[in-house]
Amino acid sequence: MRDEQEQSIKEKTPPPQEDSRIDILIRAYRNLAVKVDLLQEQIQKQDQELTRQKERMVDLILAEEQRKKIAKDEGNAPPLPLSAPMPDKPEAKEKPAGQKAKPKHSAKSRPKKGRAWKTIGEVVFYGLLLLLIVAALFVRTTSDGAPRSLAGYSGMIVLTESMQSEIPKGSLVIAQQVDPETLQIGDDITYMANQTTSVTHRIVGINENYENTGQRAFQTQGIMNDQPDSQPVPAVNVVGKVVFHSETLGVVASFIGSYWPLLLFALAVVFVLIYVL
Repeated sequence: MRDEQEQSIKEKTPPPQEDSRIDILIRAYRNLAVKVDLLQEQIQKQDQELTRQKERMVDLILAEEQRKKIAKDEGNAPPLPLSAPMPDKPEAKEKPAGQKAKPKHSAKSRPKKGRAWKTIGEVVFYGLLLLLIVAALFVRTTSDGAPRSLAGYSGMIVLTESMQSEIPKGSLVIAQQVDPETLQIGDDITYMANQTTSVTHRIVGINENYENTGQRAFQTQGIMNDQPDSQPVPAVNVVGKVVFHSETLGVVASFIGSYWPLLLFALAVVFVLIYVL
């Protein structure tokens, strides 16, 4: 009776079905294993090829050194370069006799030209930036009104016409700090007329013992003035001796000093455009 029940249960229960996803995973794994094997074979081949190329290059270098050594011992001219083609490079095809060879333009010429323009642009940018900073700071006064000194030199803009024939109004004047004992009649000097005003005039007289102080004082006069200045200039008030002046640079320096923030912005925009182009 029990055997008959078990037999009936087996007949009613359907046989288990295999999952198709397992077959797909197995096939995928096999394909992956095949691809890994192929990739390993390719890597081994490439390593072998690289090793052969290195050995070939070493042989060529040794042969060239040997030829140079032999030519040097025999006193002959240096040998010609090896004609053997480099590995992995196709040999150049011979051109017909009547056909002219077309000039080859190296692919590196354009990048080199681009780098050259970039370098020129950077040099121009930093040069103009330095000029801008120097003009903005150099041709300015300190908090007490005296001209600003940079490495012993001071820059000022002439605001009057008292030296018009020699130093026109608006000119940039560069004065160098010197020992007052070295100044002579005929030298143009810049001095402080008061705490906030600097003047550039010519020395027309020298007092060696100003007010019994043992120090020099200078009688000055503007070239365009009829009379000398009313007050002598003590040596301590002398800013420096005029060593350079330029009307053109004075206009440029005045413009930069007045609009340097705007010029700095424009310079940055130009630099960006040059860099991009």
